[in-house]
Amino acid sequence: MEKADTQVLCGELRSGKAEEVSERFNLAREALSRFGELRWIRLSGGRHPLYGYQQVPFLGWRFTQPDEERLRAIEDARKATPTRYEWRIDTSRRNWILAPSRLLGEVGEHAASPEFDERVNQLMQDQEFCLRALEDLDAILRSLLKQGLG
Repeated sequence: MEKADTQVLCGELRSGKAEEVSERFNLAREALSRFGELRWIRLSGGRHPLYGYQQVPFLGWRFTQPDEERLRAIEDARKATPTRYEWRIDTSRRNWILAPSRLLGEVGEHAASPEFDERVNQLMQDQEFCLRALEDLDAILRSLLKQGLG
């Protein structure tokens, strides 16, 4: 299996089926925009456009003005959403990341750790996990869309 390709240029995705990606990407952008002005967003998940395997889902973003109120509101929506897997938000860097705990690693580890890419590649081997985690992400995005701060 090839390494996941989830590059983002100015908020536009370059991976996954165009219709599927653009719909999910637009949902993510709209949902997060309810919590504040977005400066940057990255979405991973869905089928790889060239190789056909499911990619490990996660969502990264940066608000123009991040603050604790936004984080608390997003955490509340995440916690209120029934999911198959545990999800966490990593705020250790300027870009926040919502990802399955299996991807982020142990509590205290973060997406900037050297093991992150290694875990992405390992989890891609579990296609059932990728499919079910993507369903979780979709449910979380719908919850975020309903909640928002505005």
